[in-house]
Formats: sequence, C-alpha cells, structure tokens
Amino acid sequence: RFLLWRIDAAALPNLQLHWLGDDGKPLQNFAALQSHLARQNLSIVFATNAGIYERGPKPCGLTICQGREVVPLNLAPGEGNFYLKPNGVFYVDAEMGAGVMESAEFARSGLKPRIDTQSGPLLLRQGRIHPAFNPQSKNLRQRSAVGVRKSDGQVIFVMTDRQDPAKRTVTFHALATFFLELGCDDAIFLDGDISDFAIRPAPGAVFPPQTYAAMFVQVATKLKTEN
Repeated sequence: RFLLWRIDAAALPNLQLHWLGDDGKPLQNFAALQSHLARQNLSIVFATNAGIYERGPKPCGLTICQGREVVPLNLAPGEGNFYLKPNGVFYVDAEMGAGVMESAEFARSGLKPRIDTQSGPLLLRQGRIHPAFNPQSKNLRQRSAVGVRKSDGQVIFVMTDRQDPAKRTVTFHALATFFLELGCDDAIFLDGDISDFAIRPAPGAVFPPQTYAAMFVQVATKLKTEN
C-alpha cells in the first residue's frame, strides 16, 4: 500500500527544496527540476512534490529553499487540507537536523532552517494523531507525507502506491497510524492525488505531466566522464 523513501540524518545535507528556477519563475515539474540541477552538475537521487499550492503555482505557506525564505509563514484561517489546524512545517536545520513543528510554535521558535515547507494537516504531533481524523472515514484518497523517526532523526517520505488502484487510497487516520508504526512522533501531510516519486531518473526521462510548486530533491554530484 505504501512506498517509502528514507534519508538518514547523515545524508540530510543532500536534501534540497526547489521552487523557482534561475529565471525566477516556477520550475513546475520534475523535468524542469532535472534540467535545473544538471546545470549545477547535480543529478536526482530522489524527488517528490513538497506540498499544497495555490495559483502560480505558489506554495500556500512558508517555503525556505537553501536558506532563503521565498514564501512567508501562513497562519491565516481558511478552507481545505492546508488550513486544517493544527497544520505545521517540516524543516531541516544544519545544527538541529530534521523536524516537524506546529506552525504557531515554529513562529515562536526563532528557527532559521536551511529548508522548510509548510503544509497541513499535521498527521502526528508529539505522538498523537490529529484530533479531526476518523478511523472509520470513507474519505479514501491517494496521499503523500513526510515524518521524522524519533530514534535517529531519519526522514521518511511516504506515498500510497499510485500504480495499484486497489491499494492507492487511504484515510488520513491510516496514514498517521503508519507513521507511528515507523517510529515517528511527528509527521505532516504533503499532498494528494498528484503526488509522485522520482527515483534516480535517467537523463531526459519522461515524467508524468503534473504541475507542482516546491519540490524536495535528494541530489548527488554527477560523475564526469572521460573523453
């Protein structure tokens, strides 16, 4: 039912977040992200869409890419998953490692992480499942999320298996419960039906025609070939 991608704490310096290209315009998809990174002699080890966005495409809330805040924290009320409080932020800090924090708590924390995405709802907060989630809910959807394993700070990206129609949909409660089973006390929803993983794509790979705002990517330096 679930696809997982794990990044150990020691490898987190290779996790980046991208929204805008060199021209200041949204990259929008994995193909543009791959080209953007190739110009820096980097390749994609793993990539996934970072979360919910509005017209633009522009992230709905706080977005920090490589230490630069490009969208501010959003504490406003509203409709939809992003605004289902408590919502929160997933961040990677150079000193503290990775974490998930409720949005208002993050605003008070003074943290200035290297990368950060705000999304909602929180699936888990200090080991507790979001109070709005119903174990008997009939709202079955494809979903993606990210959590941090309490024991060692490992970051775990999770997505329901979009290739299997019988297994690709889950409730919020089932997804939150799965993160508990993975050893996470804190986890946050990223997005729904458009979510996807790209794993070690070949140069010039053809990707599904989805539109994203910010995208997480674990990078590697491309090996130079001899003439």
